[in-house]
Amino acid sequence: MKFLKNNLVPIAVFLLCLLSFHYAGVSLSYLSSEVYTRFIRNTLFVLALILPVTCGMGINFAIVVGAICAQTAIVLAMDLNLSGLPILLFVVGVSIALSVLFGTLVAMLLNRARGTEMIVSIMIGQLSSVLYQFVFMVGYGTIFHPANEAILLDTGVGVRNMLDVAPLKQVFTSVLPFTLDGKVYSLLPLLIIGTFTLILIYLQKSKLGVLAKAVGSDLHNANLLGINSNRIRTICIVISTIFAAMSQIITVSDFGTAMVYTGHLGIETYAAAAILVGGATIREAKLRNCFLGVVLFHTLFITSPMAGQNLFNNPSVGEYFRSFLAYGVIVIAIIMNLKKEKDLKLQNFKA
Repeated sequence: MKFLKNNLVPIAVFLLCLLSFHYAGVSLSYLSSEVYTRFIRNTLFVLALILPVTCGMGINFAIVVGAICAQTAIVLAMDLNLSGLPILLFVVGVSIALSVLFGTLVAMLLNRARGTEMIVSIMIGQLSSVLYQFVFMVGYGTIFHPANEAILLDTGVGVRNMLDVAPLKQVFTSVLPFTLDGKVYSLLPLLIIGTFTLILIYLQKSKLGVLAKAVGSDLHNANLLGINSNRIRTICIVISTIFAAMSQIITVSDFGTAMVYTGHLGIETYAAAAILVGGATIREAKLRNCFLGVVLFHTLFITSPMAGQNLFNNPSVGEYFRSFLAYGVIVIAIIMNLKKEKDLKLQNFKA
């Protein structure tokens, strides 16, 4: 009974996945191929949420800043006409550097917004997106003059909405290729995800992980014990931003096209929904919540429009449902967490 209570959301979504898969009428090989594609694109985004949750900051919706850092690095790489291994090293290096810089700035703002970090992180993400779009829409061609003018619009001002990143895609597809459902994939993204997963496991067991748990469990007592909570929270946000940047690099490489102005939009919502679907809360998140959530959420995300088409002759039904799923689980998780905190305060008061 306790197991059912603690895993109610994953079990409910799993049953919905079975129903949706049945009525979608797709083959298991097709579903496996699509889930794998979304797994490699989204897993690091979801992993990026774990450390901020651990240190008591809730869901970090500002991971979109990491995606923006990666998008910026990719545009710069295309401007420089890089290819082969240099383009991968350049994009990764610049993405990490920008993530450290802007992740630190994000953390400084969140440290001044204790108790409302999630709301503030949403605002930071939205503002960052607007500023990023303004720079590449207006700044490029006026303030910044690119070496490769082919990336500019015909007016000479602003970067094109879509950039072909074939040189970056070729680096990925050339490493350990394999075929699934008639499509060629690479094992390189899985190796990257595995590497960052091991890094996260190490960090959780390290001194940083222990201190992050202490800060997340009781911030006041952590400060009394002499723990520099602001520093711990800053490190967690910077790492979260780097993870998001790496995920965006994998996503863009897999697409083969960089959507300059829209490629980063919505990633924070889907990542938050996925980890919550996996059984996490805004106070506790584990690796199994991440991996389970990515598979369940995206399985339903893939099959629900086709199930809606077959059941109601209207694919929009499935589209509405998966939009409800994405935002609904976030709202439900917040409500459940508020109720849990209220019950805890009541127990402490009675004690």
